[in-house]
Amino acid sequence: MITITALMKASENHADDLAKVIKEYAPKFLKDPGCKMYKVVKRIDNPNLFLFYEQYENDEALKLHSSAPHFKEMFGAMKPFLDGKPEIYMYTEI
Repeated sequence: MITITALMKASENHADDLAKVIKEYAPKFLKDPGCKMYKVVKRIDNPNLFLFYEQYENDEALKLHSSAPHFKEMFGAMKPFLDGKPEIYMYTEI
């Protein structure tokens, strides 16, 4: 199992725009083969910060995720609303 966390910051006054894009695309990832979890939350004390929490069965499922057309579409749609680059971390179970 591979777990990914990604922290993304919305640019000023664009948290709602970013949330709208995420809500549109997130359900598509849950249908991808090998995707076990795809959840996005935002911080209570700073609603411009979004945390993605994703789990995939294996490397193959992760590769399918990152090469899916909706992955590229989502990042293209999010780009105008992001402040800086996402912080992405990958984990494996111990």
